[in-house]
Amino acid sequence: MDVNRQMYRLMIEEGCYQNQIAVDLFKSAKKPEMGLIKENQRYLYRDVNYIKDKKSPKAYLNTGIATTGYSPVELLINQTNKYFQQSQLESRPIVQFQDLFNGIEFTPQQRFSAIAAKYEFDVKFNAAVAMERRRETETGPFAIIQTTQGTQIEVTNLTRYGHPGIWKAKNINLKLEEISEKYQTRDRPHKLMAIAQIDNEMEDGKPKYRRLGTVSQRSVNDYNLKPGMATSGATLTELKPELSRLQTKLMFQQAYQFAEEFRAGIPETERSSAAAAWSVGAVRQDELEDKQQPVAQIQKKIPNFVFAAFGDEITSRLEQLQFTDFKLVTLDSEANNFLDKTWNPLEKYPIEIKASHHPPGHSRYGSRLVFVLDSDGEYKEFAMLEPRTGQLPIGTKAQANILPGETYTASATIQGQSQPPVEFTIREISKFSYAGQTFNAEPVTLEIGTVPVTNYAVKIKLDGKVLGELDTDSVKQLQAFNYIKDGNQLNLKLTTLSESNENAFAIATSPNGNLLKINKINHYDYEGQIFKDETYRKLSLEIPQSKTRDAVFLNGETLGVLHFKKDKEALLELGVLNFGRLTPVQATLQSNFSTTVLKVDPQTVEYPEVWTKGSRVFGQQLNKQQQEQQQQFEKVAPILQKIKERPTILFATREDKLLGLTQLAVDNHKIETVTKWLREHDVAFAPVTAEDVPLFTKKGLAVFNLVNSSIPESVFGAMTRKFGSVIESETEYQQKVNSLPDRPKYLKPPQPPYLIPVIKQEVCNQPPQSLSVKTVETQPVIIDDLRSWYTVADKLGRSEDYKQRIVEVGNQFKRSGQLTTEALTVMNKDKQQLDSISRLTQIAQRVGAVWGQVGQDGFTHVKGKVYNLSFNAQQKDLAIAHSNGEVIFSLQSGKVQINQLSPEVLQAFENANTQIDKALAQNKEQRVELQQ
Repeated sequence: MDVNRQMYRLMIEEGCYQNQIAVDLFKSAKKPEMGLIKENQRYLYRDVNYIKDKKSPKAYLNTGIATTGYSPVELLINQTNKYFQQSQLESRPIVQFQDLFNGIEFTPQQRFSAIAAKYEFDVKFNAAVAMERRRETETGPFAIIQTTQGTQIEVTNLTRYGHPGIWKAKNINLKLEEISEKYQTRDRPHKLMAIAQIDNEMEDGKPKYRRLGTVSQRSVNDYNLKPGMATSGATLTELKPELSRLQTKLMFQQAYQFAEEFRAGIPETERSSAAAAWSVGAVRQDELEDKQQPVAQIQKKIPNFVFAAFGDEITSRLEQLQFTDFKLVTLDSEANNFLDKTWNPLEKYPIEIKASHHPPGHSRYGSRLVFVLDSDGEYKEFAMLEPRTGQLPIGTKAQANILPGETYTASATIQGQSQPPVEFTIREISKFSYAGQTFNAEPVTLEIGTVPVTNYAVKIKLDGKVLGELDTDSVKQLQAFNYIKDGNQLNLKLTTLSESNENAFAIATSPNGNLLKINKINHYDYEGQIFKDETYRKLSLEIPQSKTRDAVFLNGETLGVLHFKKDKEALLELGVLNFGRLTPVQATLQSNFSTTVLKVDPQTVEYPEVWTKGSRVFGQQLNKQQQEQQQQFEKVAPILQKIKERPTILFATREDKLLGLTQLAVDNHKIETVTKWLREHDVAFAPVTAEDVPLFTKKGLAVFNLVNSSIPESVFGAMTRKFGSVIESETEYQQKVNSLPDRPKYLKPPQPPYLIPVIKQEVCNQPPQSLSVKTVETQPVIIDDLRSWYTVADKLGRSEDYKQRIVEVGNQFKRSGQLTTEALTVMNKDKQQLDSISRLTQIAQRVGAVWGQVGQDGFTHVKGKVYNLSFNAQQKDLAIAHSNGEVIFSLQSGKVQINQLSPEVLQAFENANTQIDKALAQNKEQRVELQQ
């Protein structure tokens, strides 16, 4: 790389100097040598796009910077791209946040007012966005060219193509050509190129056409321009200057000023208008959704208006969790482990949010799932969070009530005395009088018949023709005045609001300022017509006639309708479904729940330490740019790994030599590889904890203490040849470590391996008995402590009866919230015993690494006055015995046997550990004295 750098510096330094002179041309009299600049351009064998891309204000907002090579700058860019991909914020559809103002009531008038204001704001804001987009993609002045038919076409980017005749053009012959998709980019999105012959310019006796500029997208849309169109005799109407940043800034200011004025016009007592505006912005997301699409592909909509007008109100709602009620679906899936379970609505169940593991095509693919803690102590899959409901982060745990959800259908059962029961389904309950009501197998008197059922769709007419249908809230407002009658007239001003032809609607204003909403205006006689009235019109109501249907009534009110053929046939056979009259029957009524509500207690929510992105766990398909970027990561990774890898260093202080040790510092991403290599070569070693070597950890190094006597001479020679000789000067060592760059904190290395055995103990295997005598009045115990106890008991090798008793204690704790004194004592005793054994194994390894001798059998042996020790880290074997040969503690292949492992034994090893620390400290002091 150094040779490469020197070569290019010699080649291009003169050209760079001349380029700088050219850049400073307007403030210097010196002229550049163009020959050297042109020569310099020949050395650039590829398009170095990052030079201009890195200056883009949109770099690292949505995407990184694309690279095409492996230069040092591009390697840095690739590394930055990787960090950006890991850290990029992830947005979700706004409809998932629709409950932000849950519980705040607002009136239909406030909702209609918010709809009208939002539309006006969106018109201004979208115009500003369009102008800003034009300013970014259309540089320099642009021309307005008028055809003989009066069409005015905007031709942009004139300076980019440099047609010399456009500035004084009188007669223009114009052709439109298609710009290939491969040449269309974010910075150059235009689809049509204008080719022009200006003032009858000729070449070789033929009309000379040159590229003039791109056709603005506004002209393409306004006049439906297509490739191949041509016109003759056009004239240059006007040359307009390039759009300025000030112009777009002013347009954005106008939009935000409108939002501020709207908010200022609302009395303080009516600040619930913020909830109305949020409802309008969040709920209308549904119009953009294809229900068959995965959630990741749903178009996301940003309610700019509500953020601009009610920013303070939104912020005030974020002080505590607002999303506590979550809708669950796919309850009948085979993946539901609780299909037949009846949930107690008063009980809180431990739940966890996890990412779906199901493959594409499964009903639960690409979604967040709710897992519930089962009686065996494991979280099991229950249901899927509905895509439009609130979403908690993956890994969140909480306590929640599981409640019945909305009911759209109900099952009724007629019990006959001399014949089997007849069950039938009642549908469309949410459209009639009992919407939202729940029935729980209760006896009722139903009335069934084929009779007229009221149609609630109220139409509104203009000049005898149907304009559209009144919104449900508008109908309710008129019903309050008993005004919903056929032929009743209204004086209204109409304003069309439309995001698409399919969903176009109108807001109507009455003389006293009341608002009505008229839906489906493009479904009837005025399809495609735009209203923006200055004066009032006379409109009238049309109440549709009732429709004859097979219906079910309860207490004289419509309950729902019959749909299934088999149900109708069964009721006809019973003689209760008659045309034109209702027949009463005794039946039991049970609501059918297709959804369930998860009501989370905010005080119990535990968020994960690391939030997981949905795009990473749901296996969403990468787009073309992401695929190319991923391929680039894979190509660059080996080069970056070599550049970033920390060197391996051998070092030994004076005290290390006295103890027979050598320190090995390695890249902390290679801990597992180094550990394996040392074990394969029978080298006795002990990892040094990261806390004991903070400087090394900061630099990305891990340190091992190697026992010199265990290193074969051939192995030691290979190590010094590859990594250099052992450094004995502490100053040199510190300088070398300090010269290394700090490793980023978020690149956490794997933890160094320690000899923590999987304990299998044969003692104390009886289940804890009589754990219900008296309870602890004040105890800092939570359910996670009991789950941890179960894990500890398993590591200690307790019997199945013992562990089952812990599960029973946990269930009792969930019901009562209390734990007996005996259970608390036994739990703490188990945890202390596991901690003691783990501590003993760690100290034993350190003692062996410092004072031990490696035998031919591969074991490290230590002989003391009271205790003897031997261990083999590779086989995870460890034995501690009295000097008389009596074994105190034995670990073989992960199984433990304990014989008289008393506190005195533990204390003796703690004392040995302290002696090692004192010896090291004393040797260090002696070394300092010698240096002085």
